[in-house]
Amino acid sequence: GIYHVYFILYSTIWDIKHPNYETWAGRWKTLTFITCMINCWYFIASFLHEFLLTLLLPECITKKVRCFLDTVFCSVVCPAALLVSCGFWSLYFIRRHAIWNDRTETLYSLYSHVYIHMIYSFPALTAVTELVHRNHKYPGFFKGLAMCSTLAVLYVCWIYYRRAMIGLWPYYMLHGIKSDKGRAIFIGQMVGLLVILYIVQYILHYVVHPTKSTVEPTTAPKTKKTE
Repeated sequence: GIYHVYFILYSTIWDIKHPNYETWAGRWKTLTFITCMINCWYFIASFLHEFLLTLLLPECITKKVRCFLDTVFCSVVCPAALLVSCGFWSLYFIRRHAIWNDRTETLYSLYSHVYIHMIYSFPALTAVTELVHRNHKYPGFFKGLAMCSTLAVLYVCWIYYRRAMIGLWPYYMLHGIKSDKGRAIFIGQMVGLLVILYIVQYILHYVVHPTKSTVEPTTAPKTKKTE
């Protein structure tokens, strides 16, 4: 959680010092920044729930809040964080120049290695740490998948809307793909990767935190009458 707060403050200071840095939508054009914002609010809400709400509110309400936070973590926070890290590093090793070109190297020349690890490695690290550390109450598989897919659809609509408004894609790699069909295939692959990562973290949760039956018998066992 501290990392996400730090990253948002760092990004805000950067935008103030560089006011002309792709001002339309600014950093909100990238899934990386959106994911860090969602994660930041999730960890802040979790902190408040653990150390404040449990003391002030009735147990029935705090349980509902915790259930909501767990659903958000399963459906949005963890899959998106894994996508940011896995997607970037996969492309970085396959086609580095397409996503980390000379302009990017100039902007972050002094802190390039620290920067890319800060924004592309830590999301997955924090998400996996949270998954392993806490036994979340996951929602039903298809309910979580529906929420995860909704996030993907909304973001795809967002980048196409931004493209229609200013004629620019949020990622350099999309500019390098010349055909609309090629871009659609690439975006579809990223959506598919998001779904795969959702399934992986869903399975990992139940591997790390196997469920145990806590159902108690509703009736006492019958005893034979003795004569």
